[in-house]
Amino acid sequence: MKRLALIAALWATSASAAPGAWVDGVLPVTHPPVSKAVDLPITLPRENPAREGWAQQTPDQRLVYNVSKPQLLLWPGTLAANAVAPAVILVPGGGYQFLAMDNEGFDVAKRLDKQGVRVFILKYRTLPVGDGFPAFKQALTGLFQKGEKPKEDNRPYAVADTQAAIRMVRGNAGAWHVDPAKVGILGFSAGAITVLATTQANAADARADFVGMVYGPTQGTEVPAHAPPLFSVIAADDRFFKAQDLSLLHAWRMSGASVEFHLYSAGGHGFASQPNGTTSDAWFDQYALWLKDNHITGHITGQ
Repeated sequence: MKRLALIAALWATSASAAPGAWVDGVLPVTHPPVSKAVDLPITLPRENPAREGWAQQTPDQRLVYNVSKPQLLLWPGTLAANAVAPAVILVPGGGYQFLAMDNEGFDVAKRLDKQGVRVFILKYRTLPVGDGFPAFKQALTGLFQKGEKPKEDNRPYAVADTQAAIRMVRGNAGAWHVDPAKVGILGFSAGAITVLATTQANAADARADFVGMVYGPTQGTEVPAHAPPLFSVIAADDRFFKAQDLSLLHAWRMSGASVEFHLYSAGGHGFASQPNGTTSDAWFDQYALWLKDNHITGHITGQ
């Protein structure tokens, strides 16, 4: 629930807040450091005249909005430079209005790096919300306070960018020391919706080898042919998905594909890197065990 508290602060915070409370404008991707930011090819054009902006309440919680130029951020990592390792592409959420770059991006990357994988963070295109912080604040008020649904479906653009990221990682597997047969995606909230839609699209050249969804959809019957192993976690009191049944997980399992699912009694929404003192705090350790159990991690060549 801490991410929702962060968003709620937007409603009460004016654009003339105390210096340092909010930053409107582009923050460099080198804070925290990433080794490289690679522009992704745009396969589904869309105009967004508004400039990209970053909102910051605390130094460790930042949101980016009006993303019109998708990028793949390469986490520097601690693996030996020549070690060939699995790759995980992180897909942050934010209702397609913004991307939670710290909670569901950089902070998860720090933990994931220790599991012996190459980590990438996808900065995919978000919905245009108008230029400047006041316009962004107004869009969030409509989304979170009034329950207004965006007039445009952003999923096609997010999926196109995710597919481009998978292609990019595989295409640079040699240079980036990635095992091209072990490229996975891990999404949060809207990022989890994107991960599911990307997997269901089942593009021959943009299929993930393993898939993870954190507080994402659990309902549906569409399972792609030769579905990859699926890891899914959600809290029973999730604000956005608690009304969904578990038909998607059942259909995935009935297809013959592997499923790991955890339904926590509490934890709310947005617990990626925000401990709540509930069993949902264990999600990352369980994801790490799942990676090992599926023989994704545990054996790295070239060291």
